[in-house]
Amino acid sequence: MAAQIWTVRSMSVVSFVVVGRQLEPAAFGLVALAGGIIGVLAILSDSGMATYLIRQQQLDETTRSTAFWTSLGLACTLAVLLAACAPLIAAAFDEPELTVVLWCLTLNLVLAGGSSVPNALMRRELRFKALAARGTAAAMTGAVLAIALAVAGAGVWALVAQSIGQAVVSAVMLWCAVDWRPTLQIERRRAREMLSFGSKLLTIDLLMQARDRGEEFVLAGVASTTTLGFWTVATRLVKLIQDTGSQVISSVTTPAFAKLQSDLPRLFRAYETAMSATGVVIFPAMLFLAATSPDVVPLVLGEQWTRTALVAQITAVTAAIGVFSYFDRTIFVAVGKLRPEMIMVALIITLHLVVVVTLAPLGLTAMALGLLGRALFTFPVRQVVLHRVVGVPYRCLLKPFRVFAAAALMALLVWGGGQVLPWEDRWARFGAYAGIAALTYPLLLLLLARPVALDFGGELKRLLAGRLRRGARASGPSQAQEPSATVRPTDSSKV
Repeated sequence: MAAQIWTVRSMSVVSFVVVGRQLEPAAFGLVALAGGIIGVLAILSDSGMATYLIRQQQLDETTRSTAFWTSLGLACTLAVLLAACAPLIAAAFDEPELTVVLWCLTLNLVLAGGSSVPNALMRRELRFKALAARGTAAAMTGAVLAIALAVAGAGVWALVAQSIGQAVVSAVMLWCAVDWRPTLQIERRRAREMLSFGSKLLTIDLLMQARDRGEEFVLAGVASTTTLGFWTVATRLVKLIQDTGSQVISSVTTPAFAKLQSDLPRLFRAYETAMSATGVVIFPAMLFLAATSPDVVPLVLGEQWTRTALVAQITAVTAAIGVFSYFDRTIFVAVGKLRPEMIMVALIITLHLVVVVTLAPLGLTAMALGLLGRALFTFPVRQVVLHRVVGVPYRCLLKPFRVFAAAALMALLVWGGGQVLPWEDRWARFGAYAGIAALTYPLLLLLLARPVALDFGGELKRLLAGRLRRGARASGPSQAQEPSATVRPTDSSKV
């Protein structure tokens, strides 16, 4: 599954780089604005029912079918309302082209509503390999469409086609992989029960959307879609790296934590392990980007995006700090204590939006610095709430902090090396940065966070050993036919 997820992210990076070199910032801003609206409505169509299905110990057909038809009905209703309101939304943002973009992307909203329940059922059954395969095919389809249309000069429609192509392929493969099909067994009482449970999750999800999408809406309203495009590209670069390192772990934490809800000591150990394992990858990646953005951003995306380098630096540091709160909500969901999370998220999001509204008129750098300050302020608040409400020991932060320290020292050495490098060529500088990081981070990790480094190394060895064994079994029949043949190491490494 890890290989498939990394394949998806690799395809996303390739398409992002190629398309970023072809399109203007306004195109990214326009699709980001439309995608933000679709994202909020998709949350409404699900209304927390997917999490309800994952969390239940036993599921019957009435529950599954009721959840499906409720989610699909909400999605279709919201899609019709969005189509009707699209011209008004476009006029409000003074973006005439937004109307047609929204009309096209309503298909994504309907597909999301129809895919929510089968996706939840597969996650509940821990069928992550099939989900990853679906994501791989969808990402490849979207990437091919985006690159082909961007090179052909389609402009913003390259990004629209990418989004729709991914949604269609993802939905089709999902329904091909799941054995379940909905029936007409619908029960209003069951729907009310699910919506009641999901209402708290829905509130939290909408608040999180207000945080993430609020930036986009404010920038589009206060400035322009061009400014939003610069912000989108800077944050998208950070998010691509972040998701590449975290999605393997985050995709399994909700069902895994839910199974440990009655055993708090094991749940807390799983929480600590998940945070440490994520940090081993995310901390160095984010802080490396923070140290090298002035060279990396123009090198990867082109000189027209140089303006986003400083924003990417600041946002990368913010993302690294965010790892310490990455699994907080999953803990609250696992133990069924959503009200404290809802109140805390509401306060954090309010502060977040105040920062955005106040600093957005001053420029992207000022807003990025303000959001970094918000993250530094709210991180200890979240940990105190986790400790008092759920009982998570503060010591669960010690191992992740040591990993963070190793990554921070690595990034400092990379930045310091960049100050004395004699070369002006960005490729040469990037090679030097990568070399410094590759040499120093493993040593610093062993020095400062040895238990985490050994555990992580052990998991990698087990993963590689398993792949080698599967490769050996796969090559068994051919070996039986040709006893004298020698198995080449490269054959098993491709599995």
